[in-house]
Amino acid sequence: MKTTENKKYYAVYGIIGMVALFLIGAIFGYIINGSNHVNRSIMTEQQCQMLTLKLSNAVNNSRYDEIETLNKIYSENCLNRNFPKQVEEEKIEKPQVPETTCGQIERILTERLYSVDSPDADAHIDNAKIYANLSERGCAENSEKYKELAKKELEIARALNDDRVEYTDEQHDAIEIVETYKRLQMQQEAERMIEKAKKLANPAIDFIIQLEKIIEE
Repeated sequence: MKTTENKKYYAVYGIIGMVALFLIGAIFGYIINGSNHVNRSIMTEQQCQMLTLKLSNAVNNSRYDEIETLNKIYSENCLNRNFPKQVEEEKIEKPQVPETTCGQIERILTERLYSVDSPDADAHIDNAKIYANLSERGCAENSEKYKELAKKELEIARALNDDRVEYTDEQHDAIEIVETYKRLQMQQEAERMIEKAKKLANPAIDFIIQLEKIIEE
């Protein structure tokens, strides 16, 4: 009776010993290889891509020890992996607010503006004319802002031409500037320009009269 019990006793402890030995071996193996092995279900696609780059860099630089280590990690964790595609978040379509007529006018006209740093006086005159148009036809709340921008562009154009009116091109610019001042209801600015032009050059009298008629009409 005791012999049978002793056999059972040793058998149970033998099984327990084998299990313990197996666990110790598994733990020991993890300690040795754990740094090179990552659970396939945990390693992400981005990590595998980064691993590929590191492996490629090691190959290019002939780092053979590193190649062997990285290749082992890649084979165990990334090779033939089918990564689940990320589900794109459903785009929430915002209700489109109809564009107002004045807003559409502003958008179209402002696309025609020249650079504020243009060295060409004509470009700034054209900008001023566009801003004058915007002050009249754009959104009412922006009218004063566009007037100020038009005034600024005219000042730049005048500075570039120095208010001279001796030549045909200069006279043409002067006419457009005076007309734009009138459109902006800035008669005093136009008058000051004409007076300065008289002092800086010797324009024909009929041309000066033409400028004065523009602001008087």
